[in-house]
Amino acid sequence: MDHINRVMHADRHSAGAVRDANFTRRARGFLHRVAGDLRLRVGEHDIKAEPARRGGGCRVTLNTDRLIVELTDSPARQAVAMSFRTRRGRADLSGGGDNVVTAEQLGTREGYESLLSSLRLANGLDAERRQEP
Repeated sequence: MDHINRVMHADRHSAGAVRDANFTRRARGFLHRVAGDLRLRVGEHDIKAEPARRGGGCRVTLNTDRLIVELTDSPARQAVAMSFRTRRGRADLSGGGDNVVTAEQLGTREGYESLLSSLRLANGLDAERRQEP
């Protein structure tokens, strides 16, 4: 679970482009792992990073047709936030309400597996995978 600790408990003492680049790299790696653990095919998802804006932090998202998983590093919050929500197609950026994921939940293997189960359910992957022979 070391990969999760690097993302969720990133060093907040340094500021600027170096911290943002480190967060973006680690968040992309974490979301690639999530996509792999969900068994998403290459054309079924994409990972996008938005650079930090003034007063706001970096944001890295895993996007599918039915789901958005978002990691945000906000200097104002002094913490990394993770959430996911459903959506209707790639053009729907609002989707449902945010489901916040705590760092404590991701700190354990059981918590990470629970997150994956929730993401599968939200993305409709459970029903699709059950129908395959």
